[in-house]
Amino acid sequence: MLKKILFLLALCCAFGAQAQVKVGQAVAPFDTRLLDGRQLPAQALAGKAVLVVFWATWCPPCQKELPELQALYEQYRGRGFEILALSIDADPFVVEEFWKDHEYAFPVAMKAPAHTQAFGPVRATPTLYLIDRKGVLRLARTGPLGRDALEARLKPLL
Repeated sequence: MLKKILFLLALCCAFGAQAQVKVGQAVAPFDTRLLDGRQLPAQALAGKAVLVVFWATWCPPCQKELPELQALYEQYRGRGFEILALSIDADPFVVEEFWKDHEYAFPVAMKAPAHTQAFGPVRATPTLYLIDRKGVLRLARTGPLGRDALEARLKPLL
């Protein structure tokens, strides 16, 4: 009987770690190792409006949306806006070459277990999470949003 209880507790904990964060909830802080090897600590994002984008090099909607994100990044970075692009690709080299070819300026990393713990499982790309300056999730969206709609959601957070 004790083994069954321990098994059920372990199972609940495992599923709890995969729970999807909901709009209005605080996002658990996470550190990220960027593609270039540098560490992006959670505190570097604290106090900023942050857009976390799960994407892939083979995703046509992602390819279309990334230039729009770059334009927003350039326009609002000085006002406390940050973007973190997390690739779900299998090969970091492919992502690195893609990033170099397109000259995006915002940070890029490979999706890691810390990101799954913070946001839950990613089921499709692109998946966007917009977090306010206090670390509260304000937008969770699967699928492209478009620059104008994203900018309208971002401006009140700056």
